[in-house]
Amino acid sequence: MNKIYLIYGDERYLIEKKINEIISENSDYDVIKYDMTIDNIKDAIEDALMGSLFSEKKIIICDNCLFLTTLKCEIDHKVEYLNDYIKKDSDNILILVVNNESLDKRKKIVKDLEKFNVFNFSKLNNNELVNFVKNYCQENHFEISNSAINLLLERVVDNLYIIVSELDKLFLYCDGKINLEDVSLCTSKMIKCNIFDLINAIVSKNIDLSLELYDDLVILNEEEIKLIITLANQFRLIYQVKCMFKSGYSEKDIASELGVHPYRVKLANSVNIDERTILNYLKRLSILDENIKTGKINKREGFINFILSI
Repeated sequence: MNKIYLIYGDERYLIEKKINEIISENSDYDVIKYDMTIDNIKDAIEDALMGSLFSEKKIIICDNCLFLTTLKCEIDHKVEYLNDYIKKDSDNILILVVNNESLDKRKKIVKDLEKFNVFNFSKLNNNELVNFVKNYCQENHFEISNSAINLLLERVVDNLYIIVSELDKLFLYCDGKINLEDVSLCTSKMIKCNIFDLINAIVSKNIDLSLELYDDLVILNEEEIKLIITLANQFRLIYQVKCMFKSGYSEKDIASELGVHPYRVKLANSVNIDERTILNYLKRLSILDENIKTGKINKREGFINFILSI
């Protein structure tokens, strides 16, 4: 049976964790990534059918598979290539990633893919976030008090990347146990309104205001990687909200479907930007994130250049 994975949901951290587990379990495979907002599924499938120059097997990762959802996709994907592939035997691994909950289970291709390995990672509710923090601390041989957890979750946005980043900082500061005072001293409060202000400044191409808001956040000790993640999450939310409104969803339905507060839905829909531009910003933020993490560019210089090029 083909080694095919369908991974979907709103919790990107858990999605990437699963992908990395698959890669780790198959360390002798070459890893090749495609972005389905730019590439066609036809190209990825043709790659999966070809031999590798460096090893016998490959892991093909197809990110942002909007053609498997109810949302509009700008690319005319040749889904028949995927249909043909899943009927053949292959030693390669194909991972299809959908970064939201809008998987269209009415589509035949989705029904066929559900016969393989399917993983759904939804946004965690408050109780699940509490358990995530406790488990992450235990895995790193730390204890954390309930009051410390509550303050941490109050201070940061509901983003596992940011939560993990803050916990990693606390691990460096603390000695085996994290209490309320440690969280108060070591974590900074994410200012959500400033993030939306920054998005609006970027959308309106107000470079001076964008740089001013960026400096304000840096003064509050907000790391560039954290800002990139938060901006990407907000742009992704705006994209989903706008697509769902166009599909006839009500504000209440969107809030329920995406698991966010109705006010965030209203705020996201009010941003004056089209879907194509959002996807362009998401791609550029992804490249910036990778270049900073791989040391190809200074984080401050990279973020400023991103703002200057809007």
